[in-house]
Amino acid sequence: MNQVAVSPPPAEPAYWLRSFALQLTVQSAELDELGHVNNVIYLGWIEQVARTHAEAVGAGFAVMEAQGVVAVVRKHSLHYHRPALLGDEIDIQTSIIEGGGLKAIRHNRIANAVSGELLVEGQTEWVWIDPRSGRPKRPPEALLAKFGF
Repeated sequence: MNQVAVSPPPAEPAYWLRSFALQLTVQSAELDELGHVNNVIYLGWIEQVARTHAEAVGAGFAVMEAQGVVAVVRKHSLHYHRPALLGDEIDIQTSIIEGGGLKAIRHNRIANAVSGELLVEGQTEWVWIDPRSGRPKRPPEALLAKFGF
């Protein structure tokens, strides 16, 4: 019987480190005059889920700053499908779909947690900068590894 040594498959990137979700309930202070969640609130939720994601993988603002880089938003692109209303349970998901260099792109999806109905989706482009100079700066490999890159 011939035996062939088989190498283990290459390590898969840690894709699960690149996604995160938050759930919340719409509060009255988040509504506009029409009784819908105000558009700017969705932006806040998108930033909140990204920051909470970074904290969850051990790469929150203080960690980034200590390593000499921070991530800042360069561009949001959102498509509003349906409004969220007072008391709605909301599911906010983010996934890093591109990263590892000077920028990262997150796909964001906000849905009604009960019905699954899509409310808002889009992308956010984040760039890495030096917090002192404000100039672009590549993040250290150890920081990127926390997000599975």
